[in-house]
Amino acid sequence: MRAVDRPWLLRGAVLALALAVGVVAWIAGGDDEGDEAASAGTEARIVEPAELANVAATLGHPVYWAGPIGGTELELTEGEDRSTQVRYLEEGADAGDEAPEALTIGSYPLPDPAGALDEFAAEPGSVTERGSGGLEIVYGKSNPSSVYFVPADGSIQVEVYDPRPRRALELALSGRVRPAG
Repeated sequence: MRAVDRPWLLRGAVLALALAVGVVAWIAGGDDEGDEAASAGTEARIVEPAELANVAATLGHPVYWAGPIGGTELELTEGEDRSTQVRYLEEGADAGDEAPEALTIGSYPLPDPAGALDEFAAEPGSVTERGSGGLEIVYGKSNPSSVYFVPADGSIQVEVYDPRPRRALELALSGRVRPAG
């Protein structure tokens, strides 16, 4: 009987071949130094506000934040995709601490930020509001802790996250979330 007469056999053979190729590639390219270099791009660190503008210049797109907030310090995480997240941690907190939920402003350089926002706005359960200067702000009813917008220059998509949903929306509507520098 031929393999095409048994589709499960053909699928199993393809899966086994893909697995074998993956293991060989992992063994051939898996050195610890490369892994450390890859993870270094996503390591969180405590920064001063002035450093956010420097990072933006290096990345070639704005890094958004909500300005200084008393009793907090800024944690910056840069993604391998050139995205950034600025978290407002309580003073004295350690960078990278996963425990505290904190106000976080994400800046994402998507291929088509406005198109992605329009698609999200068209999904059932999405809510669109107008912020300062007519800025379109979108969030999902099922996750109101994260609100999104695209600045007028269309360069990136910005996410404002706060564990208190109303605060995330208020910050985005107020126009207080802006590029650093």
